[in-house]
Amino acid sequence: QRGLLPKPLLTDTAVTVVSRYLPGQQRSLLGGDFYDVVQTADGTVHALIGDVCGNGPDEAALGVGLRFGWRTLTLAGLRKADRMRLLEQVLVAERPHNGMFATVCTVGITPGRDEVILLSAGHPAPLVVSPDGAYPAPVTYGLGLGMAPGRGRWRESKISMPVGAGLLLFTDGVIESFSDDGTRLGEERFIEIATRLATIEDPDEYVDALLAHIQRVDAGRHSDDTAVLYLRWHTTDNG
Repeated sequence: QRGLLPKPLLTDTAVTVVSRYLPGQQRSLLGGDFYDVVQTADGTVHALIGDVCGNGPDEAALGVGLRFGWRTLTLAGLRKADRMRLLEQVLVAERPHNGMFATVCTVGITPGRDEVILLSAGHPAPLVVSPDGAYPAPVTYGLGLGMAPGRGRWRESKISMPVGAGLLLFTDGVIESFSDDGTRLGEERFIEIATRLATIEDPDEYVDALLAHIQRVDAGRHSDDTAVLYLRWHTTDNG
């Protein structure tokens, strides 16, 4: 559990990081969701969120291994696509059966600039959250890690952030929770909730309000884990 809940490795106080991890069905043990944040010597802040399919100890152990692997590769200065390729090799070597795979999304941020670099291996796109609302960041999706070993191709997507906006990364436990009418919440209704609460300025309060709303309507019916990572920083130019 400690391996799944890391402390951000940041030297720049200009970046605010808020993270939450909720086990499914009120379980005390964590599952296969994982996340991390590190800052490299050039000042770039790198963030990761991922989800190993399943909820057991094998999935949790593999999530820890992928997180540690990503942190090491990032601090060593490897390119984002190369990190994905090597992480897939780790997953294939460590997974207990061939059906296990993981989805991953990574983010590269330079504090003071509005440009963000995203990479997705089958993972939901982060939400860009500003006082005006929330919307999915445009990303180019690649295959999830382990789905077709050796055949994955992952391309960077560069986006510009609106002034005062934050980036909300999440696992699919959020959108697969239940809504008031008993159906799955889904991405569209999740975005509506994120937009309705977007006027909350404090990042901690925003994430807590968002998850409290989802948990309230779900009423403990959902069995998957949920991880959320919210990043905010000030921009001083147009990238």
